[in-house]
Amino acid sequence: MGCATALIKYLVFIFNALCAILGITVVVVNSIALKDVAEETRPIVIFFIVIGSIVFLISFFGCCGAIKQNTCLTWMYSIIMLIILVLSAVLCFAYVRNIDESQIAHELLNTAWSKQQNGTDAMAIYQTTFKCCGISGPIDYTKSNLTLPTSCYVTNSTTTTSTHTVYPDGCLNKLIDFYEQAIKLVRVFGWILIAVEAAAFVCATILGIHFNNEQRRSRY
Repeated sequence: MGCATALIKYLVFIFNALCAILGITVVVVNSIALKDVAEETRPIVIFFIVIGSIVFLISFFGCCGAIKQNTCLTWMYSIIMLIILVLSAVLCFAYVRNIDESQIAHELLNTAWSKQQNGTDAMAIYQTTFKCCGISGPIDYTKSNLTLPTSCYVTNSTTTTSTHTVYPDGCLNKLIDFYEQAIKLVRVFGWILIAVEAAAFVCATILGIHFNNEQRRSRY
């Protein structure tokens, strides 16, 4: 085996070993957290458990194929990486790229505001998190003849009790800014992920071709 091929072999092994450890860590951490999270957060935690399991299984194929020079496992890993690469590219181009942060923020706040008008304090989570009041501002409550909830008042950082000062800003602009920053991070992570997947696919393909050639030569 040449130096370049040996280097690729061990890079594939190390990369997948790290990914396998990461996958196991994600599964363990989220499994422990599953019993303590709120009901509405459970689907996200379960999603991460599934992703961690998939990452571990794929990395296992990569590690075994590289270190044992197993042609079948190596090509299986290469094919899986190609499928994931295509799906990631489609996800980044067709879905993440077309997400409308403003529309998402509008829909979430309109839903919460409808519940607020029906007596459920659904705006509290947004007002507490983003230190805001109403959709456009405190005037939303005045127009709807609603009493300002506790979450609209500035909290004293020392005593953690509400003061008599009302947050002057509405939640809409703050929620839009939050989603814009979050989607920007998702896009950056998506491009990094595609680059890593492409590199793993190329390395696995090179190893697969090399293992095939070695098997062919061993027959003669």
